[in-house]
Amino acid sequence: MGGKRIWRGVILILVGVLLLMGNLGFLSWDFWGVLFQIWPVILVALGLTMLLDNSRWAFIGPLVLVCAIVYVALAPSVPFFYSHHMGMGRYRWQQSSVYTRPWDASVKSGELQVELGVGEVTLYGSEQQLLSSDISHHMHAKPAWTLEQRGDRAVVRLRGSRARGRFMGDGGYRGSIQLGSTIPWDGHLNVGVGSFNGDFRNVLLRKLDVEVGVGSIDITLPDKGIRGNVAIDGGVTSVNLRAPQSVGVRIRLANPVGIRNLGEAGLKKEGQYWISDNYDTASSAYDITISTGINKLNFQYIAAYPRI
Repeated sequence: MGGKRIWRGVILILVGVLLLMGNLGFLSWDFWGVLFQIWPVILVALGLTMLLDNSRWAFIGPLVLVCAIVYVALAPSVPFFYSHHMGMGRYRWQQSSVYTRPWDASVKSGELQVELGVGEVTLYGSEQQLLSSDISHHMHAKPAWTLEQRGDRAVVRLRGSRARGRFMGDGGYRGSIQLGSTIPWDGHLNVGVGSFNGDFRNVLLRKLDVEVGVGSIDITLPDKGIRGNVAIDGGVTSVNLRAPQSVGVRIRLANPVGIRNLGEAGLKKEGQYWISDNYDTASSAYDITISTGINKLNFQYIAAYPRI
């Protein structure tokens, strides 16, 4: 069998198995960040295939790639934020970048924009600052923060490093962002590969747009007397939604493919929507649109959270 036919079969099987394992929770999403860092193995495997094509050893190239991916998936010691720099004989250790903005009486509302290639972001509310954050990264990929005030609205942006080497990715980001809990916020978050965990119980959340290419999304909605909107977009994504019983929800699924528990959670199907009984009457309610590929959606009611 020729090398090209072997490659086609191996790639299809690998992609299908790995995406299925990640979507069902058997494979940590950290795996995808590490996988980005070992991409030169693909060049080695392709080179072996070219050398051994049309011989009985043509399978060695794809076998090298499979072994490397299996090792990354199963080896517990493979670090997500750690890689060996061959030329210098040193290591790019994980570093921490702290960003804070104190309260400003002229700011009446906020907008947060986050764009990271690979990472895990946790977001929640706090009374301490207008905004504060602690993000881990490697030394060549410090994230960039900017703040622009437009009238009484603060627009805060977080971007992953664009100053990356030709043979080096951003290595991934991991950390938390705290939003001031006394002003309303709009959020726009984009993570290529990784996860987003947003606990908004202490946030005046008006609007939230979340996009995760491959990974997991975990959102807890607040009961703050706001009727807002949430949009979730992604490829192969696991989505967990939580809300206090007093919060009304209306969920529209743009893609019917996947596993979900909306009926079991007490929501009723009306046309293209899944709606809670109190959606029209609740002081806090959210219109939620989920546009993901193959997904696992879990909705859960939780106990009320103390107001602050």
